[in-house]
Amino acid sequence: MEMQEKMISTKNIVLLVLPQVQLLDVAGPCDVFTSANLFLPDDTFELRYRVHMVSGTSDKIICSGSGIPLTCSHTINDIDFPIDTLLVAGTTLTVLDEINPGLYEYLQSLTTHAKRIGSVCVGAFVLAKAGLLNGKQVTTHWKYADLLQQTYPDLKVNVNPFFIRDQHIYTSGGVSSGMDLALALLEEDFGKPLASEVAKHLVLHLKRPGVQSQFGNVLPEYEMLSPFTKQIRDLLKDKLEKAVSIEYMAESVNMSVRNFSRVFLKESGMTPGKFLEKMRLDQAKNMLEYTDMSIEMITEKCGFGSIISLRRLFLKYLSLSPAQYRKNCKGTT
Repeated sequence: MEMQEKMISTKNIVLLVLPQVQLLDVAGPCDVFTSANLFLPDDTFELRYRVHMVSGTSDKIICSGSGIPLTCSHTINDIDFPIDTLLVAGTTLTVLDEINPGLYEYLQSLTTHAKRIGSVCVGAFVLAKAGLLNGKQVTTHWKYADLLQQTYPDLKVNVNPFFIRDQHIYTSGGVSSGMDLALALLEEDFGKPLASEVAKHLVLHLKRPGVQSQFGNVLPEYEMLSPFTKQIRDLLKDKLEKAVSIEYMAESVNMSVRNFSRVFLKESGMTPGKFLEKMRLDQAKNMLEYTDMSIEMITEKCGFGSIISLRRLFLKYLSLSPAQYRKNCKGTT
């Protein structure tokens, strides 16, 4: 009877892996949970974490994006234990198109069985397609946050946090953010002192400073795939410190302002004015990170009317002031 109680109270963590999985999406959270076992007192053995790598396909051997094969203990079809927490690890977006529909049905069935369901990186796309994120506050890798929002308009995507909890659903940002999420789950389960010990053991911040969006461009790379959008970007990149009108952009491609605005919105998902704003902000980020130029000079070089305007946009997109952004960047180099 005592052994049965211990089995029931074991916290089974499922790391769901798919072909081309990002290795750190799996290894990072796994190390957090298994390291926690080292610091738990002997009399809480029955509450220790048991981590399971589970294949989202019928094959137990999954090749990671790094080329390293992972051997899973189970597939989703033969899980024979109660799940405390399931985390979907990230993979490539092309792999997401090849997922067996049965996986989504399985994830839907977990909503009443698993205590917590979450994702690491672009694993959020899997949960979204399964319908588990409808209407929820979520995050994903900064590079794909806009794409997630456009693909699933009902979601409330926030690119800034390293992870977000909305009821029993947890989503984390890109790659190493999965470790931030795992530490938060550990803190939920066993308290801050233990989570702090594990963070120190793994040489991590328990609460990482900054926001994940600081690591990428405000303009996501996928928006550059359109030749039309790229043409306009190339036109503007050396003119950011000048006043640039929509009329000028339209004239450069021999289009009327109305037609240009319509085509640009269709190709890039944003207005020309918003695009120019984000280009200027990206340049300001680069200058803060890689030069010692004053914030006043950067404001002028990037075409912002005032430091107040620059600060407002930094707070809007990054939840950081320009000075805080520079401090964070200098602290990571």
